[in-house]
Amino acid sequence: MRRLTSPDRMKLINEKNILKIVHENPGIYRKLIAEKTNLSSQTVTNLVTELVERRVLLEYAPSLGIKGRNPVSLSVNYAGFYMITADINIGRVAVYVNALDETVLATEERPVDQKTDVLAVLKEMIGRVLEQAGAGRTILACAISVTGVVNEDKGIVVEAGKLNWYNLDLAGELSYLGVPVLVRNDANMFAYYEKSQFPADLNFMIAKIDVGIGSAFVLGGRVLESTNNVAGELGHVTAMAQGTERPCVCGKTNCLTKFISLEALEADYGKPYGQLVEDVRRKEPKAVALIEDVCAYLAPILANVIILLDLDRIILCGCTVEHFESIIYPCLDRKIRKLLSYWVSFKRLEIHTNVKITAISSRFLLDYYFSTESDIRL
Repeated sequence: MRRLTSPDRMKLINEKNILKIVHENPGIYRKLIAEKTNLSSQTVTNLVTELVERRVLLEYAPSLGIKGRNPVSLSVNYAGFYMITADINIGRVAVYVNALDETVLATEERPVDQKTDVLAVLKEMIGRVLEQAGAGRTILACAISVTGVVNEDKGIVVEAGKLNWYNLDLAGELSYLGVPVLVRNDANMFAYYEKSQFPADLNFMIAKIDVGIGSAFVLGGRVLESTNNVAGELGHVTAMAQGTERPCVCGKTNCLTKFISLEALEADYGKPYGQLVEDVRRKEPKAVALIEDVCAYLAPILANVIILLDLDRIILCGCTVEHFESIIYPCLDRKIRKLLSYWVSFKRLEIHTNVKITAISSRFLLDYYFSTESDIRL
C-alpha cells in the first residue's frame, strides 16, 4: 500500500467529511457543503466532481418550483459499493454479499451444531457467495455478527462455547480476503443499526432473548465499549430466584440465562421449544405461565438498569421475543414501570423483530467508516 503524503491524507479527510455531510443530509448541494465544512467553494467543487466521476456520489436536479436554475443535489451511491456480511448464530450460519443500500447479490445459509467445524464452513460459504456475486465488484469489508464474547478491536472471538470457539482470531483467519474484517457481538452490531434509525435517542439498551441472553448499550449517542469487551453480558446477571440453585458454566449460580434462555425454557417446560411455541399459541396455562415467568425474572433487572443509566428506551429482540411478543410486551412493560422511581423519564419498551442482517451490517459499516480512521475508501 502506497504511503500517503500529507496532502494526500488531507484530501482523504476532506473527502470523507464531504461524504459524511451528504450521508447525513441527502439532497444537499455544493454551496451548503462548503458552508458546513468551512472548505472553499473551489475545493468542494473539485472534490465533489471527482467523487461524482468515481460514482461515489450521484447528482440529480430536484424540481423546487422556483424560477431560474435549480442547484444540483447530491446523494451517496450506496448501491455501488459492496460488502460481505456473515451472521453466525448458535445453530445457523448465513453469509451474504450485499450492497450498502442492503441489496443482496448472493446468499447462502446452513445449519450448524456443536460437531460442525464452523470456521471451515464459514470460509467455504464466503467463497461460494463471492463466486455467485461475480467478478468486478469491489468489496469494501467483511462484517461478522457473532453470538458470544468478542474482542472487537482485534477481531478475536473470546468465547462462543456453543460454536467451540475460544480465543479464535477470526479476523486473522479471514485476512486472506484482503479487506478489513470487522467482528462484532451480535447485540452490539444491532445497536449500531438502532442508533442510525433513531439518532435523537441518545441512551438506550438492546436486550436479546434467544438461545443465549445478551445486551448492548448506546450511551450519549455512542455504542458502549468496555476494557475487557464483556459489557452487556446480561445473561450472567444474577436473577432474583428464591429457593433454587442453578449452577452456570461461568462459575456463578442463578445467572439469568439459566432461567430464560431457550435451553432453560425447554428444561423447565419438559418439552421441546417448538412445542412450547405451539402450546402458547393455544393458550395452554402452563406454557403461558412460563413466559410470564420470563418477564418476572427480566423486569427487576431491566428496571434497575433504566434507573442507573437514565435510559430513553429498551429494545427487545431475539426468537423468544418474536415468538411470544403478545405476552412479553404487555407483561414486561407493566412490571418494569411498577419498579421505576417517579422521576425516571423512561419513554418506552419496544420489540423489534425481523430486521434483516444486511440492513444491520450496512448501517454498522457506514458508522464504522465515518467514525474511524479505517483503510476503507469509498
